[in-house]
Order: sequence, then C-alpha cells, then structure tokens
Amino acid sequence: MSKDERSSELPARIIPLATLPAPSRGFEPIVQHVPASWLHEQDLLTQCFAQKRALFLLTRRNGGILYLSAGHLSAAPKDDAVQTDLLSLPENVFLALSVRKEALLTQLPVLSGLPPVTIQTRSGPGHLLFMTCDLIAQDMLISSSPQTQTRIRQHLTNLLLTTVLDALDLDLSTEGRRRHRQKHVRAYIESRLHEADLTPQLIAQAYGISTRALYLLFDGEPGAVSGWILNRRLERIYEDLQSLDFASMAIAEIALKHGFRNAAHFSRRFRQKFGLSPREARPKRLTG
Repeated sequence: MSKDERSSELPARIIPLATLPAPSRGFEPIVQHVPASWLHEQDLLTQCFAQKRALFLLTRRNGGILYLSAGHLSAAPKDDAVQTDLLSLPENVFLALSVRKEALLTQLPVLSGLPPVTIQTRSGPGHLLFMTCDLIAQDMLISSSPQTQTRIRQHLTNLLLTTVLDALDLDLSTEGRRRHRQKHVRAYIESRLHEADLTPQLIAQAYGISTRALYLLFDGEPGAVSGWILNRRLERIYEDLQSLDFASMAIAEIALKHGFRNAAHFSRRFRQKFGLSPREARPKRLTG
C-alpha cells in the first residue's frame, strides 16, 4: 500500500529510529550514480538481481522505487505514477542503491509477495535517504576514517528501513510487530486449512520461526494454535452447510474439504462448538 492509499483502520505510525532492530551487518550497501538509460539496459539490471541484491532507484523530485527481482521490473507498483515518471525522464541521473536481498527480507519479510514499493523523496525519510546516498555517491566521505565510513553505512541501512516502513505505513512498536506477524501467520494457515496434516511444527518451519514463537502469537486463544485451526475449520464448514453452492455436496465431503479425515471426530467437534449436528445445521430448504 502506498502512502497516499493509507487505510484509516491502520494503527498510528510508530517509527522511532531507536526501535529499529540492529540491521546493518550483512546489507553491504552499494551506492552509485547511473544514467536514465540504465533503466532500459536489461543486462545491467539482470546482473544486479543475479547477485541476489535488491535495488532502490532514487531521484530527488520524482521519488524512488524498490525492486526485489527481475520480475518486479515488469510488475506495476501500487503507485505506478512514480514508475511512469522514472521511465519517462530523458536525461536524468538516478541514484542506485543496492543491498543484499536476504538481509533486507530478514528485517522486512513483509516485502516478499508485495509489488514494487514506491518511495517519496521530496520530504520525510525518503528525502534524507536520497541526500545520504548522494553524499556517498559523490565520495564526500572518502577522507573519513574506515570506522566512520562503516558507521555511516550502518546509519544508511537504518534510514533505508525507516523509509520503507514509512512508505508501507507499518507500526513498528513491539505490539505492532506482533500484530503484523500474527496477521500473516494466520493468513498462511487460512490458505492451508484443507491440509489434514497441518501442524504447529510445520507452520513454524514454513514461516521461519520457532514453535515457541508461534505459540506466543496465539497466546490467549482457546487451544492455542491447534484450537484456532480447529475453530476456523468448523466455522468454514458451517458456512458451507448454509450455502446453496454446496447443497449437493455430502457433509462428509465438505468436512474432508476442510481437513477432517475422521467423520466421527468431526461430528463430535461440530456439536461441541455449535450445539447441533452437522445435518441439523444444514437448512431444510437445502436438504429438500
């Protein structure tokens, strides 16, 4: 979601720099000035992505855009006006900031699966990011000590993360990060409720977190992770039983479709939750 499309339901932004995780090691940022024609030379761009690096293209007035892969070059971002401006500038010179893709996604896993992210550079953190990259690209720090240059690059990656978070309007408080991770884990589970062998261990492994961390995301839910999965399966089945679209489908087939292999276990759990049998939950107008 671009900054101009923010939903009123999103939490207030909390993006103090001090709350950012210690990010900088492993990013290996490279900054350089590149001509506008560079955008149309696919070999150069493909070479960058082949090295498993993410690419930020920045201009002073027309904003910037983050590409994670060669496929992103042909994908329209949420705010495609920025991409249109970048591609149409004739003789402009861009700033290209590349970082290791793995390091970036470790800090911001939400980026995987998103279209290219657009960044505003006229003001806010995006402007500071551009100015910092511009100083580095002009070798303004060449006379500084190696230690100072290292610290500046660490600040650069902090600023990079802050700029992307601002563009996505993410809440970076502890509770905000927890809600964000919880939302994505639950979406992952929802997409796999039909898998009968879906377990907390497999979910944690697929999402790249420990089983303990997964259980903490479901703290307060009756039955924790397994209880939430069971509850969502039963709710989906109840919806199908009420729907005309599944009137011709046997109850056992509907249960199997949502991950129940044992009919007796399903019926018992269904009655415990809704206080009636699956057959009783199906309206008579559908059974007739």
